Amino acid sequence: MSDQDDDLELQALQRELDDAFATTRPRRGYEDEVWLLIQQQRPVTNRLRDAIAGFVQGIREVPAASMAAVASILVIAIGVGVIASVGGFGRGRGGGAGSTAGAPQIEDTSGRNNGGSQFSANAFGPLPVPGGGTKSTSPPPQAVGSPASTEYYGPAQLVWSGDRNFSYTATTAPVFRYQEPSAVLADQFAGSLGAALVDRPDGYLGNYSATTYSLRVRGTVQSPPSSPAYFILANLQMPDVQAAGATAQDIANIFLAEHSLIPQWPYTVSVDMSADPIKVHYEREFTVPGYPPAHLVDSSGARYGMDVYISGKHPILVSGPLPVNLDTAYYRIVPPDQAISASPSVQGQGPTIQLTNAELVYVLVPAGDHSFYEPAFLLSGSFQLDGKTMVKHVVVPAIDPSQRAK
Repeated sequence: MSDQDDDLELQALQRELDDAFATTRPRRGYEDEVWLLIQQQRPVTNRLRDAIAGFVQGIREVPAASMAAVASILVIAIGVGVIASVGGFGRGRGGGAGSTAGAPQIEDTSGRNNGGSQFSANAFGPLPVPGGGTKSTSPPPQAVGSPASTEYYGPAQLVWSGDRNFSYTATTAPVFRYQEPSAVLADQFAGSLGAALVDRPDGYLGNYSATTYSLRVRGTVQSPPSSPAYFILANLQMPDVQAAGATAQDIANIFLAEHSLIPQWPYTVSVDMSADPIKVHYEREFTVPGYPPAHLVDSSGARYGMDVYISGKHPILVSGPLPVNLDTAYYRIVPPDQAISASPSVQGQGPTIQLTNAELVYVLVPAGDHSFYEPAFLLSGSFQLDGKTMVKHVVVPAIDPSQRAK
C-alpha cells in the first residue's frame, strides 16, 4: 500500500473519529437548560432572573420545539431552579396516587457501589447536631403552576396534645454515615449510564452528556442540608416509553429500570397529577429494627427522595440521590416524651397549634468529609387558617445529648 493510500485511510479514520466525538457534545441550548434546572446554590433572585434570560436564549436556539413543550420546561426550570434541594426537587409531599413499598435494602446494591459496613455502637464518635431542625423555617419558593402548599411556616404557639409515648419504644436507633463522593465516583456513575464527561462546573462533580439526555452530579449541600444528587434532563431525542395503557408511575418505573436507577432503598410512591408535567415522587425510607420504615425528611419536615417528571409518555426530568456506601452504627436516643418536652413551645406570636402526631424519621446532617443520616422525631398537627387546613411540622433531634459533639 502506498504512502498516499495510507494518508487517505488516516484522513477517513480521522473524519470518523470527529463524527463520533461530535455526537457526545451537548446539544444546542443544553447549558442554558441544565444550568437553570439544577443550580440551587445561588440566591433565589439571581436564579429566577437567570432562568428567564437563559430560556429566552434557549427558545431562540431550538426553534423546532413546540411552544407547549417550551412552556412545560420553562415551568419546571423556574420552579425547580428555585426550590431544588436534597437530592431531589420535591420539597413538599406528593398529591396523588397510592404507595408502593420498595426493596428492603438499606442502600444501593446495583453494582455502582459495594454497600456499607456495620460498626459497633457509637463507632462514629460524637455526632454533629442537626442545624435548624427545631427552628421556625421560611417557606420555599412555590413552583410556577404547582398547587399551593399546605405547610405552615409562620410563627405559632405550639401545644402537644398527643400520646407522649408513641409506638417507638427502643432505646437505640441506627445512624448511617457516608463519605463525601468524589469526581471519580461521579464519573463511574455517569459511565454506568453511558454518559460522557463534558466539564466540571463550579459546585458540581461533573457535567455529562448522553444521546438522549444530559446529566449533572453534585455532592452534599451544607445549607439547607441536601444529599449528594444527580439530575437528568431529557433532550429532544428522548423517545416515548412504549407501554400501552401505562400510567405516569409505570412510565417512571420503566425508565428507571431501563437505566438501572430503580431505588435500592425502601420507598413509598406518591404521584402529583395536579399539573403538567406529572411528578412521580419516590419518598426515601430507612430500615429501623422494630419500627416501620422511617421516612427521610428535610429540615422543615417534608419527605424527599427521588422525583421523576413525566410529560406525555416520556420523562423530561429525573432527580435522585447519588448512590453512596452507607456505614451503620447504633446510638442511644432519647425517649419520645423527652423529645416532645424539648420541642419548642413558642415560635413567635401566631395561632395556637395542637401537635397530635409523632413519628421517627431521618434527617441529613452534613459534616465535611463524612455526613450522617440521623434519627429524629417529627411532630405535626393541623389547624384552620382563613378557611384552609394547614399543617405544622417540627423536627426534634432524637440522639441522646451525651452522644453529641460539644
